[in-house]
Amino acid sequence: MQSITEKIDALFEPWQQGLCPGGQVLVRQRGETVYDRCFGYADVENRIPMTRDHVLHVASVSKQFTVMAVLLLQEDGKLSLEDDIRAYIPDLVAFPQPMRIRALVNNISGLRDMMELLDLRGVRNVDTITQQDIRTILAHQRGLNYPPESRHTYCNSNYMLLAEIVERVSGQTLQQFMQQRIFAPLGMTDTVVRETYWQMIPNRAVSYWDSGSEFFHYVLNYGYYGGTSLHTNARDLMRWMENYRRPTVCRAETMAEMLRVPVLKTGAPTNYAGGLRVDAMDGHRYLKHAGEDAGFRSFILRMTEDDIDIVIVSNTDNVYTETAAFGIARILLGLPVEVKPAPQPSLTAFDEKNAPGCYYSMLPEGFVFTVYEKNGTLWMTDECGDAPLTHVEGDLYRQGRLRHWLRLGDNAPLLSTPETDYHLHKAFAGPLTAEQLAGKTGRYESREIDTGYEVRERDGRLWLWHFRRGLTPLYPVEGDLFVTTYQRPCFIRFLRDEAGTVRGLSLSGNRVQELELNKV
Repeated sequence: MQSITEKIDALFEPWQQGLCPGGQVLVRQRGETVYDRCFGYADVENRIPMTRDHVLHVASVSKQFTVMAVLLLQEDGKLSLEDDIRAYIPDLVAFPQPMRIRALVNNISGLRDMMELLDLRGVRNVDTITQQDIRTILAHQRGLNYPPESRHTYCNSNYMLLAEIVERVSGQTLQQFMQQRIFAPLGMTDTVVRETYWQMIPNRAVSYWDSGSEFFHYVLNYGYYGGTSLHTNARDLMRWMENYRRPTVCRAETMAEMLRVPVLKTGAPTNYAGGLRVDAMDGHRYLKHAGEDAGFRSFILRMTEDDIDIVIVSNTDNVYTETAAFGIARILLGLPVEVKPAPQPSLTAFDEKNAPGCYYSMLPEGFVFTVYEKNGTLWMTDECGDAPLTHVEGDLYRQGRLRHWLRLGDNAPLLSTPETDYHLHKAFAGPLTAEQLAGKTGRYESREIDTGYEVRERDGRLWLWHFRRGLTPLYPVEGDLFVTTYQRPCFIRFLRDEAGTVRGLSLSGNRVQELELNKV
């Protein structure tokens, strides 16, 4: 019979394949460490194994720390979650609607996501991005995705603005405030907020993207913070988890406020508290949060009534850390660990010539990629270099060694990962009708993202051109709605005036909705 250690080890099998990136896993039950292991290499090129001292970028796990900083200022009587954000950052707010600090804390503001805005502006993931870049683009926004506190949408902009509020109210940088009020009191000696992309951090691990066939160094040039850029390790994060068990850096009522889940103005509940999701698994209450930037992945999970704390930090993306964390919890609770099976092919007889093309899922999940043939092999577009696909059966393919399966072709296409199934559409890539083409070519501009696009016609199709993106095809979805392939899914809707003439277009993604550009 497998021991608990062996069962947990099995969840991290991709990190035990020789010279590969990996991570740190630390598990505590009722205050006692029951699992503590490092896997793989912190620096593959220089063959430096991962150790407990290595520091990793934990991405969105940072958000809960920024929320705690705001709540500590509320403890001090220097602000209130009920205050309008204009009282603190009027220069960063151009939209007319009032907005409480609480709306930022709970991801119910309606703000457009800053990373998608930058993407639409032409900024690439590997470009250097500073806090000033974020201030500038948010200060230009005159519209919201929806009225504040009417819906929940995950949005990085909320926490960047919270960081700005902390700095202006405290008179310190976010790092200085957190060091004084959070890191030092908890003994988090290896933890730091990376405020600039050129900042040196001792023992920092390098991030890698796994295409399923090889690893790529994934450059992380972020120099902004609030919603990301915390650098730490599993040991320090477990000290933070202890603060959830027994609050020491804040009062009990402050912790209760952090864990409070709001009710929307519509009366609907959400499960997003202060930089944390609060929910239950098979009746076992938990709080959790994930982080994902470049190749870095992180996840923290506390089973509140069972007193189980799980921390996973990684410098690659080939283990779904949330799935692994809940797998560990189920092992410790004596519950069955469910492994999501590979999907079945929808067609057993399949002509591979029907596989290439653009595949997309509709919003809000939104996913888009391209499959093409090269030298007799099918490949799919990936974050860092394209990835070869392996034929499994019929219309079912696998992305290398990853647990990513694709059903290709026109019959029920699908992308299946250990966490999610994306039900796809295969885009039509043939010539458009005269009605589909009419009136759409021309230049479109937006002051909110300070950029312009051109729609061009070539070979009976429409193409979208941007000076940093080049030319990308527009695939028809329905009516005036099209989709194209950018870093993130991008849906383009042509807008018409009362006479039916195209007057502009809107850009929509997972976290930016209907951003309008005018035809000029």
